[in-house]
Amino acid sequence: MKINENSQRFLANRNNTYLKRNIARIIITGLSIIIIVFMIHCEGKDKYYRPNLPEKLCCIGIIDADDTSDYGILPEPFDNRTSARFISFEKSYQVEYPEEVIDSLREFSFSISSDSKELFNFKSDSSIKNLTGFKIPPEIDFRTGDRFYLHAQEQSVPEISSHITVPFSPSDLVLNSISREKITFSEPTACFGYTTAKSVAIDFSFESGNNTDMYYAILLEGDGGNVSSTFPILKSQLEFDVRYCNTPGFFAILSGYSMYQWNCRDITKVPVYAYFIDGSKISFDTCVIKISTIFDNDRAPFDIIRSLRIRLLSIPKVLFLFEKSLYTYNLNSGDPFSEPVYLNGNINGGNGVFAICRSTELTINFSPWY
Repeated sequence: MKINENSQRFLANRNNTYLKRNIARIIITGLSIIIIVFMIHCEGKDKYYRPNLPEKLCCIGIIDADDTSDYGILPEPFDNRTSARFISFEKSYQVEYPEEVIDSLREFSFSISSDSKELFNFKSDSSIKNLTGFKIPPEIDFRTGDRFYLHAQEQSVPEISSHITVPFSPSDLVLNSISREKITFSEPTACFGYTTAKSVAIDFSFESGNNTDMYYAILLEGDGGNVSSTFPILKSQLEFDVRYCNTPGFFAILSGYSMYQWNCRDITKVPVYAYFIDGSKISFDTCVIKISTIFDNDRAPFDIIRSLRIRLLSIPKVLFLFEKSLYTYNLNSGDPFSEPVYLNGNINGGNGVFAICRSTELTINFSPWY
């Protein structure tokens, strides 16, 4: 008799458990249906899109006051140094409206002026997609300590403006040593099966002039040839590594510059990375740095080198912070837990940077060609 009572009690408990589970499922299902109906009712018949973000003018202008060379003497791909006096404009847009990519800037104009007068102006009466790589005339004299102003406007977005003071020129570059090297790879390269490559290591230095408010960018340019191509490249910016530097720095894309690289059977344009240094971090007022560049492989544009040119730019602080933002973004882009990166700039009413730099250079000639 006791066994029957226990069995009945067990069955009753099990039935209560099933009943509670079914009630919970019914409640959860009902709540889900209510939420879905509520969302559909709120959304209505129209598909949901994120709110329109205000469009703005974007500007990247990095002007080297000391580089007035005409880089258009030789046609591409024979000369790809890119103008050092460039400025670019485009308008931000949303991907939901692809037609804006084709017809973005309407009744666009911009001007550059000093404290006393307007130095240059541009106006487009037609609608254009963007204005990229526009060359500032070489006759405009940007002198150290002077302030220059940028204004730009377009039909449907707020006007943008900016101003910048030209920094001091950097000191001369001093060549300490240079060495030619032959590199042997552990296995053949993927595209052309190269087993060796050429390399040049350059040790140089420059004085900071005891000026703690100076910021620098370093570029490397090559003059040579590519005997394996029917379209030899004679002049181009080059990729380089920093083997040693007594001052911390970082690599970041210097907007407006591009260079050629082999992509297996094709040769393509890629962005140029410059090395950026905060002058206040330089030890004993002298920056000592050793860089190297590799060529005669399946990546670099040159098989042989005739000369190398190191260019040292003194840049405004705002450009240094802008580039450091890009560096930090690229460094943390794969980390979902990193802090958001805000792009520093000096474009009022829009996005980007307007900067005027001063520069000096060191040319190294190879005779015979290396």
